[in-house]
Amino acid sequence: MIQVTAISLICAIIIIYLKSVNSELAFLATIGSGILIMGVGLTYLSEAFDFINKVSEVTGISNELYKIIFKITAIGYIVEFGASTIEDFGLKSLADKLVFVGKIVILTMSLPIIYGVFNLITEILA
Repeated sequence: MIQVTAISLICAIIIIYLKSVNSELAFLATIGSGILIMGVGLTYLSEAFDFINKVSEVTGISNELYKIIFKITAIGYIVEFGASTIEDFGLKSLADKLVFVGKIVILTMSLPIIYGVFNLITEILA
């Protein structure tokens, strides 16, 4: 995590400097920095996948359920990152629409989990 923070700070300093020299380069540096930071951050995903597989083996719960939960979480993070980036460009209304669509996608992806909970409740009450 220290590596990601250091890269972020270096990118921020470069972007601040470029804003005073050339705003077009600062814009490109901002996009490049976001991609670089995301790339470094994605290397940590393998640990999360290993953990999910171990939990799935121990609990006996379907691996598909964990995949859905992981996808929902990933969508939330991606939408938040995208909305924050869009808002940084001064387009708050577009960022709000992205967040709204993200919530719709999350709701849609969570329907199998909701269905499973209703089935479990029905079985318990029967």
